[in-house]
Formats: sequence, structure tokens, C-alpha cells
Amino acid sequence: MGIASRFVGLLAGLVLVGTMLPADSGQAKHTPAPHAQKKFAQAAEVANSKGLHSKLPPHISTLLGLSKEAETAVLQGVVRSPNQVQGIDISASNKGDIVLFVVDETTKDQVLYLTSPEGMLRKVVKIKAGVGDTVRISPDDKAAFEKEKQFWIDRLVTPAPAK
Repeated sequence: MGIASRFVGLLAGLVLVGTMLPADSGQAKHTPAPHAQKKFAQAAEVANSKGLHSKLPPHISTLLGLSKEAETAVLQGVVRSPNQVQGIDISASNKGDIVLFVVDETTKDQVLYLTSPEGMLRKVVKIKAGVGDTVRISPDDKAAFEKEKQFWIDRLVTPAPAK
């Protein structure tokens, strides 16, 4: 089996059905429901065990606070659509550092969300026209992050068997 067909098989294997997460209330100390935390932790574990070896570039790693101008080795899952790339990166050296990212293929703009296995949003980095900035987390950022978490739960967490 060729590399391309293995990659397609891996991506096809990532498409599973999950459960819905509640929307973030916008409060600074809000924590996801224990069930939602568990589902995201499961998704992160699947990404860690089945992800492809990759690296976050030094400037991205620095903006996210993962390194000081050094690459960060990650295990990565990626899903492409015609105009967008969505990904999940699990740090190879610290499984508690998880990055969800979305790339707009038409503009090459990116949004990266640094989170934990519990699904707590820690940092948002936006890259526009090749310039990256850490931004203050807005309610819109929280809502977009919850959507991305759900996207990965839906693809990586095996649904409970029907009774």
C-alpha cells in the first residue's frame, strides 16, 4: 500500500461520530462539564496514538508559549476541505499541550488554540498576512474554540454502543 493511500486511510479512520459539547458561558473560570472533558481527553489520546509525526515551527511554538524559538515535535491529525485545513497537534514532550488549528486556504490566515486534555482554552494565536499575534480571548474566540473541540471529538471518539 502506498504512502498516499495509507494517509487517506488514516484520515478516513479519523471520521467518527461523537457527542455535543455545551457552549462556553464566557466566564473566566468556567470549566467544561466532566463528560465533555472526558470526551476531549479521549480525542486527544487518539490523536496522540494515531497522529503523524510533525513539528510546529519555531515562531508558532514561541507565540503559543511552548518554546523559545525552537520547533516543537507533535503528533498531528489533519482534515482538509476545499477551502480549509483543520488540525490537532499533541506535543510529543508534554501531552498536556494541545493545539487545535484552522487554516483558511484562500487567505492563508490561521487561528491556533492552545488547550489542555481537559479542554481548557489557554491561549489564542491569530496569523493574518503572515504576522502572528497572541490575542485576548473574546467570546467569539471561545465559541469558535468550542466548535473546533467538537469537530475533533466527532472524528476521534468512538460513540458508545447502542443498547
